[in-house]
Amino acid sequence: MASKNSSTFVLVIIVAIVFGVGGYLVGSKSGGKSDTVYHEAGGTGQQGGNGTAMLKELQAKQKENPDNFEITVSLADALFEQKHFEDAIKYYKAAIEIDSDRPWGYNAIGLALHYLGQSAEGLKYIELGIEKNPYHQQIWLTKGFILAYGMADREGARVAWEKSKAINPESRVGKAADEYLVQISKQSQQ
Repeated sequence: MASKNSSTFVLVIIVAIVFGVGGYLVGSKSGGKSDTVYHEAGGTGQQGGNGTAMLKELQAKQKENPDNFEITVSLADALFEQKHFEDAIKYYKAAIEIDSDRPWGYNAIGLALHYLGQSAEGLKYIELGIEKNPYHQQIWLTKGFILAYGMADREGARVAWEKSKAINPESRVGKAADEYLVQISKQSQQ
């Protein structure tokens, strides 16, 4: 009986992760331009087209203008979206050096570290971002995501998602937080 319950629990977690990542990605694209993790790649053809050519173009632009915040962020975002997390972290850190007052960079680094299997280290960056702006809705969503899916801390995740939702329940991020809260509630009842 315990084996069946364990198998069911693992299956529920896998399904939650698959749906959770999709919901997270939808939620992470909301917010103002200065606070979002993902920025459009400034006319570089990020939508469709050749990703390698776009990366090379962004890398060349960033090399020419290493202190240009928008170019550095665009390169970091492009690398992140192509799952080159270690390289993305490098450029997000460079962007933070240019402008350390925006929590989005800490959010992106935390999430990238989580995807690299370093959730505890990622959570440290999330906490730094929260110190910068405790009202940044996206970073609370990410905190819950890392706690739930990287550290198996459902209660901590629930608290983080409630904070995210409370900031603006009608935004896409708020709705994503609500979806996570529903999922975690269902998992707790099983």
